[in-house]
Amino acid sequence: MDRWQYKVVSTDALLKRSQDHDIAVYKEEVESRRESSRENLQKALGSLGDKGWELAALMGEFAVFKKKAE
Repeated sequence: MDRWQYKVVSTDALLKRSQDHDIAVYKEEVESRRESSRENLQKALGSLGDKGWELAALMGEFAVFKKKAE
């Protein structure tokens, strides 16, 4: 039977987005941040995948990763 290791990562750490300092932001700024967040998430998932981690679940503010135990 396979054994798994697990890692829980804050989604904020995966996205590395800056904090909103102004409630009223322009639509272009929101779209730009969304694209930046998407790119950061893709890089973070790729980096963890290169190390053998697989996304298992998203739970609120956390992402749970697993990989086979060595």
